[in-house]
Amino acid sequence: MLKKSYFLKINSITTGSVILLIFVGSVVRTLGAGMGCPDWPKCFGEYVPPTSSDQLPDDYLEIFREQRIKKNIRLAKVFASLGYDRLAQKITNEPTISEGEEFNATKAWVEYINRLIGVLVGLFIFLNLIFSFAYRRDKRWIPIGAFLICILTGFQGWVGALVVSTNLLHEFITFHMLLALLILVLLIWNHVMAKDIKRINNSVVFSISIIMLVLLLVQIILGTEVRGIIDDLIADGTPRIQWVSFLDVNLFYIHRSSSWLILAGAVSLFYFIKKVKQVQLKQCSLLIISLVIIGMILGIGMTKFSFQEWMQPLHLAVATGLFGLLFYVNLRFKFGS
Repeated sequence: MLKKSYFLKINSITTGSVILLIFVGSVVRTLGAGMGCPDWPKCFGEYVPPTSSDQLPDDYLEIFREQRIKKNIRLAKVFASLGYDRLAQKITNEPTISEGEEFNATKAWVEYINRLIGVLVGLFIFLNLIFSFAYRRDKRWIPIGAFLICILTGFQGWVGALVVSTNLLHEFITFHMLLALLILVLLIWNHVMAKDIKRINNSVVFSISIIMLVLLLVQIILGTEVRGIIDDLIADGTPRIQWVSFLDVNLFYIHRSSSWLILAGAVSLFYFIKKVKQVQLKQCSLLIISLVIIGMILGIGMTKFSFQEWMQPLHLAVATGLFGLLFYVNLRFKFGS
């Protein structure tokens, strides 16, 4: 018999695993291992990647290049039929998309481990669906939400395949990230709905949290665009110490300056939540301020210390955790007095 308490536990584990996967995905990108496996779902045509180039045919670069070109031609036709002609042309005409990827055992296994964690997260999401049926009689929206999460996870896997097929095209990477955030917030929504926590009437806190969520979402999107520029600089062999000077000035300064608005929002959130006199929510607001400050320190640190590799994944993990926490706070309040 399915127990509701089991759902809450597996839901918490699943939520944590999604955040972990986002962090690991950022590590993969930072290490330049996103194309460590040039095909999907296999890696160099195998379910377990090779450990040496000697295990691959002499013309493996051409083999996987041709596979991707054929897949991208079909993909471009789909986007063209949907009216996305510009994206379709980019997929078929961008020279870097069809470039081959030299075998690198370390990068292949880094990407492979990322995929294994993705499979594990998929299993947790499936269990989240199974245990959600404990609420099928009294809270039908919970299993419906869990089913939607499963559908989105399958779609996310397909988008991941597009990211590989298009040689890490920035548009798909950004969309991949936004889908991950959507899955995360739906898991949090599932949890709050299951616990049946009474929402508090407070228009100010509700509004501030909404504004902060929008600002943070824009920040994350801008951050992925900044990362895309850095990926191009890496591909061109630009020295790390020169990266800051090559960034789009407007994009970079908007991304950096907006963090001060988010910090002001976090302080305001703490001020108004403190009046509610609920210990858990007060702790959440303090954690929000802490995460904003940590994120800002990491952001400043990256520009001052030439985008050190270990800082970038932590920066994204902090932003992801902050987004989830803000969404949780928003769900605890509603517009009213």
